[in-house]
Amino acid sequence: MRRLALVLAVCATGGTVLWGAGSAKTAGSWTFVVSGDSRNCGDLIMPVIARRAKAAGARFYWHLGDLRALYKVDEDYAGLHRKTPEALTKDAYDKAAWDDFEQNQVAPFGSLPFFLGIGNHETIGRTPEQFVTQFHKLLDAEPIRRQREADDPNDHTVRTYYHWKESGVDFMNLDNAKAIFDEAQLSWAMKVIAADETDPSVKVLLVGMHASLPDSYTFDHSMNQGSDKGESGRVLYKRLLEFRQKTGKPVHVFSSHSHYYLADIYNTGAWQSNGGVLPGWLVGTAGAQHYSIPPEVKSFTTWAENEYGYALVRVTPDTGAVEVRFVPVKRPDLGAALVNKFGKAAVDFCFTENWRATLHLDPY
Repeated sequence: MRRLALVLAVCATGGTVLWGAGSAKTAGSWTFVVSGDSRNCGDLIMPVIARRAKAAGARFYWHLGDLRALYKVDEDYAGLHRKTPEALTKDAYDKAAWDDFEQNQVAPFGSLPFFLGIGNHETIGRTPEQFVTQFHKLLDAEPIRRQREADDPNDHTVRTYYHWKESGVDFMNLDNAKAIFDEAQLSWAMKVIAADETDPSVKVLLVGMHASLPDSYTFDHSMNQGSDKGESGRVLYKRLLEFRQKTGKPVHVFSSHSHYYLADIYNTGAWQSNGGVLPGWLVGTAGAQHYSIPPEVKSFTTWAENEYGYALVRVTPDTGAVEVRFVPVKRPDLGAALVNKFGKAAVDFCFTENWRATLHLDPY
């Protein structure tokens, strides 16, 4: 099995995480932080990620979707409102859930830019239009608005998908909350990729979304489950391969949806024999109920299971290097203030019981 030809940190459960050998800081390099799936216990985990991102000098944080459970009351929310039972009714929770996300997960980042993706849980009883209305400020942040208007001065529509450019890198945030790309979004993505082919300022293309593209090592919880059985995802994947082949510019893909950390997710037989392997990472570790990793991958790639955390990504656009390491968040990292705010019972649950080893038992 071909191993990923990038510098990665070795991380298994309980392991120490360091930058890989030969990854001393390079001139012109900079970092960002990415993860997804902050439902269930994200109100506890995300403030730690915010603190760490700022301490690491990250330029921004990128959330890949699934903010709140919505089909039930999140356990962190229940801890926060443990003394006000009237706030714990499903009706009260439904009205407050996205506000809770903004107050307890976005606000800790302060002035650090926060780029937001949409996940499948954002569609439980809600519409993309409601998502855009609630999070309009984040989805129309200055870098996004500036890039949208540079692409088309007459385009003033705020969407669940967008892209922005940062120091030699084009970041594409896609919407596959329903495990498909509709025709409008796929057409938009093709135009962005075509423009990047001839733009000398774009040296690296980084793509992020909630569900992984099809035929990965997270096959059973990915775009393969879409109504088109992954076909729209394959169209995009093959176009990204073509972009890399034509330009020589690196392409890297980040996703979440499954609740663990896993590197090299597209190094499968399906893609080895059908065009090539794109570097891909799954980072669904920002607070959601833990899932077990497919056992067949543990012997040849980098992973973290039954742990919260995030990916710290270092980009060196001039060389095309992209280095990724998983940084876990442990219970002691919370500190007394968060424990007091959410209560010991909620913290105990999040660090001892927030586990679902069998994926199919979770309806979402």
